[in-house]
Amino acid sequence: MNKINAAELTEYGLQKRDGLNTKLMSLSSSMESIREVIREYDTLIKQVFLKIKSVQGIANKTNLLAINASIETIHASDLLASFEEIVEKNLMIQAKIISQILEYDPDFFYQDGGAFARECGMEEFYVTDSEGIVQFTNMPSWKNSALKSSEILRILKNPELEIALPSVGNGFDGELQKTVGVARLDQPGIIQTGAHFVRPKGQLAIDGFGVVAQEAKRLADVSKEISARITALTNELGSMLERLKTIYDEADKGIKACSEAAALAEAVPLKEQEARLDDLKGTLKQLDMDFDESRKYFKSILSPLTELINIARQTNLLGVRAAIEAAHSTNDKQDFDNLLNRHMTAEAKLVALLIERRPDITIDQMEELGEKIDIAEIWIADENAAVELTNIRAGIGFVFQNEGQTAPFLRIISNPNLIVSPPPSLRTLDNRVFKYVGVGRKDKPGFLQVGIPSKLYGESTAEGFSVVAKQIKNLAEQSRETTTEIEAIVEDMDHKAKKATEQMKIVQRYRMEAARELERLT
Repeated sequence: MNKINAAELTEYGLQKRDGLNTKLMSLSSSMESIREVIREYDTLIKQVFLKIKSVQGIANKTNLLAINASIETIHASDLLASFEEIVEKNLMIQAKIISQILEYDPDFFYQDGGAFARECGMEEFYVTDSEGIVQFTNMPSWKNSALKSSEILRILKNPELEIALPSVGNGFDGELQKTVGVARLDQPGIIQTGAHFVRPKGQLAIDGFGVVAQEAKRLADVSKEISARITALTNELGSMLERLKTIYDEADKGIKACSEAAALAEAVPLKEQEARLDDLKGTLKQLDMDFDESRKYFKSILSPLTELINIARQTNLLGVRAAIEAAHSTNDKQDFDNLLNRHMTAEAKLVALLIERRPDITIDQMEELGEKIDIAEIWIADENAAVELTNIRAGIGFVFQNEGQTAPFLRIISNPNLIVSPPPSLRTLDNRVFKYVGVGRKDKPGFLQVGIPSKLYGESTAEGFSVVAKQIKNLAEQSRETTTEIEAIVEDMDHKAKKATEQMKIVQRYRMEAARELERLT
């Protein structure tokens, strides 16, 4: 009977040991899903780092783009503001050339003023005597009348003066009139020239583009600040995940230690097994608390990510607005070129008339002429496109080629009435921006070309604005897409943390059941 009872007791003890082992095995198995979450965290957080770095790069590109756009806006604004300055300078040149013609052609007055103005493309000109009485003009009603501007009449007392009156207009249609005056060279008197011009409408568009550029820069700066915050939070989260891995490893070792003790049965005292399970309880509790803490980080990261997405949307809208402003500003490119064409054509034709009246002019005199009338370059070619006269001494003998930038001007040789006026461009010779206009010669077959330093109003402004607008939109879309991807990753990590927290309840339940099984052995 005692032997039977002893055997039964032994069997009963083994069954209880089996119960403990089963619970510990379940505990170990339930930790595998926790291990998988932590392993996935390691991959996902690396993706977050890479993508947030990409967002920072996009913000830097947007910032640089906005800075460059602001600079181009300033340049374009300065260029449009120079419309009046261009008109003034060119009217001055025209008055000075007329003064030169008068000095070499005493019969200048014996022609129709209106026909002369039409031939040269001048709007208004007046030539007075020493009393300021108009002797020659294309405005018949002013002939034999005195000039009314007391400011310009000052030239009679001081022939060195060059007077430019402030522009005047009606204030309704944006049209302004500019008037300038210089002294005659052949005798005391005044040469006054005038022209109307329209204030560029694109200034409002350019100003609007400038505002867009500044706002894009502000948003890029804010994006960089938020990205830096997210990076800092992600670094903290990375440290938290490292701690999670450490705590998990401790818990895993604790479970293995408990399992090994249970397998050794009586070799390990029950008190020690209870102590191991109690230690495991603390470690699992810490693991559970760290998962909860990690979810706080996820929420902290998601908030600025939402801000980043909103900024990307705002920047995208700025790109749309920039495209609209760019479209409005493109007309001024043509207006700018038309303004130069109009006045430089008049100057080229006036110089052609002057050269006709000075058949024996020398290279020294050409250089002096260029300085007096303030034209940077004058090129006079024969019927073979070879330069006969110029104010650029090294240019004598230069032959215009029927290719590249010089080709269009050769067409004038066969069609003397042709006017060639390409837009300002970079010279292949020295990479300087010049504007040239060519007309037929008056004295013999060939053509005459005048050139002045200019500014580019094209790729770097109106057309450039359109490119910038597209780039702003593209960068904004890249930022939005990347930030949305980060948001999805963080939400996925949070979802996994939530599942891990739920799994921790199962882990703790198995630990508690294992503890009860151990109590039954005591």
